[in-house]
Amino acid sequence: MLRSIDQEKCIGCGSCFKTCSFDVYRLNTHQEKASPCSAACPAGVDVRSYMHLLQQGRHADAADELLQYNPFPLFTSRVCPHFCEKTCTRKKIDASVNIAAMEDYLGHWILEHEPALPDISRAGTVAVIGSGAAGLAAAYFMRRRGYSVVVYEKEESLGGQFRESVPAELLDAQIAWFKSCGIEFKTGTPVGDGEQITVRGLRKAHTKAVIIATGKDSAAQFASVVDIVDGKIDADPVTLATRTNGVFAAGPVRGASHDPAHEVADAREAAYSANCFVDGWDMLESRPVKKREIAAMPTEKMFQYSKELPIGNLPATPRNEVAPGQMFKYETMILEANRCVTCGAKAEAAYKNDCMTCYFCEIACPVGAILIDPFKERLPRTIEFEREGV
Repeated sequence: MLRSIDQEKCIGCGSCFKTCSFDVYRLNTHQEKASPCSAACPAGVDVRSYMHLLQQGRHADAADELLQYNPFPLFTSRVCPHFCEKTCTRKKIDASVNIAAMEDYLGHWILEHEPALPDISRAGTVAVIGSGAAGLAAAYFMRRRGYSVVVYEKEESLGGQFRESVPAELLDAQIAWFKSCGIEFKTGTPVGDGEQITVRGLRKAHTKAVIIATGKDSAAQFASVVDIVDGKIDADPVTLATRTNGVFAAGPVRGASHDPAHEVADAREAAYSANCFVDGWDMLESRPVKKREIAAMPTEKMFQYSKELPIGNLPATPRNEVAPGQMFKYETMILEANRCVTCGAKAEAAYKNDCMTCYFCEIACPVGAILIDPFKERLPRTIEFEREGV
């Protein structure tokens, strides 16, 4: 029977979870220390959490975890430079986890299923100006908080930069999914000084907050409600609030990077601030503390294959690739998800009474965090088999 897991020693590599034939273990992936991939991601995506959920085949939970940070993984899988893969721990052993392909897999899964969002329960409407990466992300994050959201786009087509970088059929499918979320889009509707619709007009018409998320050369059209510095909207670097109450700026219009991951990060911060403004919270004091410390992994110990473990102790496995325009099959996705070593998570005994005292987990643990007691033997009921890709 499992006696204890030393949480101080545990590094969250998942060797116990991947080695146990009786599904005793789970990983607590929400920790103070960030995984290297998450720390490198401008949007702060909690990669280890959705990877562990995919390791269990929990698609809906994995999708929801990813959507908290990135509302269009189908796009970022194609256009993001994937800083996360450059810092992946697996890269020190064989090759980084194919996070781009995992995003693509989840992105397709998300579009094939109805969005799981709360009902629109907040009074009033939030307006988002612009339908590029920052605009779409801001709209989704506000809708996720229960707001009615209207996106104003001056062009007749939606998507901004994605119209040039993402296949048209995927862009149309993603926009349709956003509409099914309850987000309203108004195309051919410019907003700004001298237009039929202005930011002040929106605020006077009971719009609770306005998020300006237009292109990099569009700041001048909002000069009556924001300060302009070097052709960009002057917004608080943390809250993204402008000089006008209830008006926020996100993305290139305020001088932020044009990279989609950075735009998503900006949009998330603006949406958080807009929600604080509506609820009357302090936009700085109520802000969650970002994870600064990065979990370190002793890779020299983690990948020492042991012949005593017939189901494998994290052997080096090749990175699973996918042809352009294709996506992972379920079986390949599971193999690739299991290559993730969930850096910095902590092991937990979810089903302790199912332990059959085979002690594979104790042998597999690279840091000696697991103790099986009072006796150790391979019982007849223990399943022993070769499992690839862990």
